[in-house]
Amino acid sequence: MKMRRTLFAPVVLSLLVAISAAVVWQGIIPAQAAVTWSSTLVPIKGTVDGVPETVVFSGNAKVSSRLAPDPVFNTPTLVLSIDLTGISAVGSSTRSKYVVTGPEMVQRKVAASQLVEITFPFAKGSMGGTSEARTGVATFALNFNLTNGAVTSGTGNVSSPNFPR
Repeated sequence: MKMRRTLFAPVVLSLLVAISAAVVWQGIIPAQAAVTWSSTLVPIKGTVDGVPETVVFSGNAKVSSRLAPDPVFNTPTLVLSIDLTGISAVGSSTRSKYVVTGPEMVQRKVAASQLVEITFPFAKGSMGGTSEARTGVATFALNFNLTNGAVTSGTGNVSSPNFPR
């Protein structure tokens, strides 16, 4: 009889832990799946000066955004994905096409407007060889819907980096 009583408590405790874990698991997964991204095309243009030539950028950047919950501080964070792969990049003297890689992920505090600056690599033809890769700076002035984190409007500019020497 004593043997059964000592085995009974750990078995019941293990069963309760398993049931509790299942309940928590069911509560977390649907909440994460409900988070959706909102995407907006933001016009962007500008030039990057340098060797071997100045490169002119123009087109639309795809800016995706969402609010990410923060269970520790109980305030959401704004998560941005900035994709420059769809913009045109052409050399001013050779008319060669350049390609941009992406996307870049950025996190910010939630605010009605943000000034976001990212650096990005680009290269002539393809990004196969990194020895010829150059760097540009993309600056975005973005406005957001505070309820869902969606971009409501924005503009973008490309410029040369100003790295310290």
